[in-house]
Amino acid sequence: MLALSILSLAALAVASPIRSAQDYATSLRNIARQSVSESDVDNFAFYAEHAAAAYCNAGASAGATVSCGGNCPEVEANSATILGTFDGLWTGIASYVALDTARTEIVVSVRGSSNVRNWIANLDFNFEDSPIVSGGKVHDGFNRAWNEMRSGVTAAIRDAMNAHPGYRVVATGHSLGAAVATLAAAQLRNDGIPVDLYTYGSPRAGNDVLSDYISNQAGPEFRITHLDDPVPRLPPIIFGYRHTSPEYWLSVGDATGDDYPVSDIRVCPGNANVQCNAGTFGLDIDAHLNYFGDMSSSVCAAAKTRAAAASADDDAELESRLNGWVEQDIAFVNGQ
Repeated sequence: MLALSILSLAALAVASPIRSAQDYATSLRNIARQSVSESDVDNFAFYAEHAAAAYCNAGASAGATVSCGGNCPEVEANSATILGTFDGLWTGIASYVALDTARTEIVVSVRGSSNVRNWIANLDFNFEDSPIVSGGKVHDGFNRAWNEMRSGVTAAIRDAMNAHPGYRVVATGHSLGAAVATLAAAQLRNDGIPVDLYTYGSPRAGNDVLSDYISNQAGPEFRITHLDDPVPRLPPIIFGYRHTSPEYWLSVGDATGDDYPVSDIRVCPGNANVQCNAGTFGLDIDAHLNYFGDMSSSVCAAAKTRAAAASADDDAELESRLNGWVEQDIAFVNGQ
C-alpha cells in the first residue's frame, strides 16, 4: 500500500528544466486529431453546468429545482428537479440525482473538493482492490466516497427509470467528484444501467486494469481536461495510476475562459498519454476551477470556497512536487 502524499515525497521531485513554450507547441502538432463535433461541445458545456451545480445543491430537498443563482442557465431553464441528495459522513462527498424532462434524462452529479489547494497537498496514493473488475486497483479514498453514496444513488436512479422508461442516465462531476462519478458510472453499468459519462478535471482513479475496463465499457464517455490543470496529473503515473481514454483537452485560451470552439479541443488516446494535460507543468488553480465557466462553489450565492490563499513559499514547494512528478511520468512513459 502506498501511503504517500505530495508534501511527504520531496525526494522524488526531479530538478530538471521545464520544456520551453516552443518545444511544447511542437509536441502539440504531433498529437493525432480525432473528431469532436459541435454537438459534443454543446454537451460538454451543458454537463459542466450540472457538475458545477453539485457544489450548490448538496442537501437540497427532493422536489426542488436545481439552482445556481443564474450560473447554470441551461440547467435552470430546463427546471431540472432534484430526486434526492446523497452524502458521505466519513469522506464528505455529496451528490444529487435530478430529473430533466426537457432532455428526457436522469443526471447524477457529484461534488468536488471545497478547497482544491489543500486537497492536492493532502492527497494520498493508496490503492485497494476494486469490486468493478478482477485485477483492478482503485484509489481507496475515491472508492470509499462512492461506497458511501452507492445504495442511495442506485435506488434513486432505478426508481426514476421505472417512472420514466426510456430516459437516459448521465453521470458527471468535477475534480474529486469526477473520479467518483467515473466509479459510479462503471458500477452502474455493471449493474445493468446504461450510463453516459462526462467528467471535468478528474484525477486518475485507479490502475491500468480498472481504467482500461471502464474505457471499454459500452456508453459515451468524455473525460475533459483544461490547459495546465494540475489535478488530472494526480496521482502520478509512476505510482501505477492510469486514466480512462481518450482525453478531451481544452488546449488553448485563457484559464478563466468559457468559450471553447471545436478547433481548440484535442483528443488524446491512451491511459498514460503525456502529450496533453499530463505533459503540462505548474499549479494553475484557475485552470482547474474553470470548465466552460466557474466550476467552484463560488457559483453559489450561499458560500464561496475557492482555493484558500497560501503563501508564495507554500505554493512554490507544492508546484515543485507537481513538476517533479510530471518530469518522472514523461520519462517513464517515454522509456527513459
